[in-house]
Amino acid sequence: MNIQRRAILGGLSALAALPLTSRMALASNDPITLIVPYSAGSGIDGISRVLADGLSKELGRSFLVDNKPGANGIIGAQYVAGSKQPNNTLFVGGTGPLSLNVLMRKSVPFKLEDFKSVSYISNGPLAVTVPTSSGLNTFEEFVARAKSSEKPLRFGTFGPGSLSQVFGAILQQEFGFKLTEVSYKATSEEVRDILGGQVDFTVSSPLGVLGQIQAGTMKMLALARDERMERLSDVPTFKELGYPQITTSFWTGIFAPKGMDDALVTQINAALDKVLEQPSTLEFLDKIGQFKVGGAPSVMDDQLAADKEQFGAVIEARGLKLD
Repeated sequence: MNIQRRAILGGLSALAALPLTSRMALASNDPITLIVPYSAGSGIDGISRVLADGLSKELGRSFLVDNKPGANGIIGAQYVAGSKQPNNTLFVGGTGPLSLNVLMRKSVPFKLEDFKSVSYISNGPLAVTVPTSSGLNTFEEFVARAKSSEKPLRFGTFGPGSLSQVFGAILQQEFGFKLTEVSYKATSEEVRDILGGQVDFTVSSPLGVLGQIQAGTMKMLALARDERMERLSDVPTFKELGYPQITTSFWTGIFAPKGMDDALVTQINAALDKVLEQPSTLEFLDKIGQFKVGGAPSVMDDQLAADKEQFGAVIEARGLKLD
């Protein structure tokens, strides 16, 4: 018996050993819809479409994208958590829609236990960036100025419940200075005010200020990542600076309703690992400033646990609850 035939027979035997419900879930040709809690045209919407296309090709069934934005991701997450078709629905979750909503809102209409992790897709770091006109060249100089300033330094966030707000709280708790939040709807608005002197620094994604850094009008002082970024190789990480606990990132993961069959979760996870290795996927992730992760569903579970430990403490300590 040749190797290929043995592999086929082995696969058939493994399939036959599964419960009938699992065999039905794997054999179904019904479309599976990825619910995206952001508007069409956003970076997360874009990578969701790349993943859906790749999954369709890998598994031979249709994977569709349906945008359900609103309420900081709550609308989309609630839809998936309560899905009556758990084998046909996936959620493109992130730091804000899942971790921060659960940690900051008592009345959020779902809990983490309503979902099963499928795959940790990617993550991207936050960074401390100042205008070049500030004269600051190192993160140590930044901390010294923040501590000695008569008034709290001002920094931009995407509003209450955002990762940028929580990151600002982490900086205050770790280094013992006070900050004043200024809310923005877009990074471009924040950058305009930083360059105009209305705001002192930003904790946004490096990609959002890359143009200003390359033009020399802004300087990045520290990156919340274990390793330096290739395109910003001169920017040290918080870990290098002696603060390994500061690894705040915005992540993207794929989740299923808790009722999705485990065999189907395993199948989709394996297919996603293949899609994540494709050049077109890696190119798009680089375009939106994110880094591939992948791996077993447990990798995503570990990130959720880390969020609870890191963010939960600072949210409680600084009273960042939203309701």
